[in-house]
Amino acid sequence: MKKLAFLVGVMLALGFAGSASAAKFEFHGDLNNRFMLYTDQAPLYSTVETALRRNLSQDEIEEAWGDIKYRLWVSAASDDGKVKGVYAIELGALRFGRAGSEGRSVGGSFSGDGLNIETRWAYTDFQLPWTEQKARVTIGLQPVNVNPYFWSESAMGVQFKGAIVEPVNLTLGWLRGVEDFNTSTDDDLFADLDALTARVDFKVTKDIPVGLFAVYQGRSPTASKRQAYTDLTEYQVKTLSNVDFDLYTFGTDGKANFGIAFLNWDLMYQLGSLNDNNARDLDINAYFVHADLGVNLGAARITYTGWYSSGDDNDSDNDIKNYLSTDIDMTASRVLMESYTDDQYFTESTSILNKGLFLNKLALDFKATKKLTVGAAVLYLQTAENLTLAGGTTSKNLGTEIDAYLSYQLFPNTKLEIGGGYLIADDAMDFFEVASQRNGSADADILRIDSRIRYTF
Repeated sequence: MKKLAFLVGVMLALGFAGSASAAKFEFHGDLNNRFMLYTDQAPLYSTVETALRRNLSQDEIEEAWGDIKYRLWVSAASDDGKVKGVYAIELGALRFGRAGSEGRSVGGSFSGDGLNIETRWAYTDFQLPWTEQKARVTIGLQPVNVNPYFWSESAMGVQFKGAIVEPVNLTLGWLRGVEDFNTSTDDDLFADLDALTARVDFKVTKDIPVGLFAVYQGRSPTASKRQAYTDLTEYQVKTLSNVDFDLYTFGTDGKANFGIAFLNWDLMYQLGSLNDNNARDLDINAYFVHADLGVNLGAARITYTGWYSSGDDNDSDNDIKNYLSTDIDMTASRVLMESYTDDQYFTESTSILNKGLFLNKLALDFKATKKLTVGAAVLYLQTAENLTLAGGTTSKNLGTEIDAYLSYQLFPNTKLEIGGGYLIADDAMDFFEVASQRNGSADADILRIDSRIRYTF
């Protein structure tokens, strides 16, 4: 509650002093009220993906719940806009009837500190004084947007954003996801999980913006501190154990409009190496490809979305072939990824475990009235590499999913949304079933229906 009291105090001070000071103050909020209306596979959504889940069951475990996630932030900028400070707190996701948590002296890792009331952002952004061109530096806990399929979350660091030559923009960053504080002469100076990022954005034509980026991420703990690398479950950089690794990611993304048609794309290639305390020397070689191809037909939009996230075909060899995202929030599948109740999900990644994912989705969105939008989609999902099932059989086929949603604008800044998905499970989902039901074929389909009322200002 100290953080909430602090923010209230800041706002009171701004109210009394704002007109007298040479600064511009803003106060914003995102008040998100969410409800899991029904699911027949409650264990699938009990937490975030912190471990390998094998708890699907044909004996349905039903559940419904409500939670809130409230984000409030204040910014103060000089009159000329050359300096700005931002501080944000977030409450939640606080589930109705569930006890909260608190702590201190933490909060500098991936995605904020994860407390009941957490510090979400805390940064200072300023213009370099010796140039008239855009050349801004941001220091602190801040949004990081390298690419939505690679890294798009909050992190501690320093970023520079500037205009090279209009309209070419450059972003450079040093970001630290994990600190390994040195306590002995044997500790390595570069044991921390650091990232160096570079991104260039430009326009080929007015309707075709393109981005190019390169990211180095690495960690070098001493041999005595290294932990074992678990191939199957460590498929995001933020979940890597205390291992020695160097990872290079090169990518491009962009958009193009052709009359009523549009195309969005993302392409990434990764290489590097990893060493753990089992004296395993592994080579990293992976890639990710994504495209949206669609057409706007008046009030309707039809979109095909496809992506291929490479997977690892052999967990016992010396290669890591699965694409490693860093910290992202995927929503393409309402059943297997994040939906409105986005703090409980099967995966937030582009992959299923380290086996990758081949996703195919055909979606229809229709703006029925000025306030009402409805939509439906059908997805066919496969892992990129086989999952080994009971009896030694293998399969990539996760199943066919049917989704639908409704969004209604209650007020200018308030939306009511409801959506659901049903996965008709195929054989590969047998891998995730409880041990007594694993037989090489799928036994449990999955239903998920959730909603939210969201007020933003």
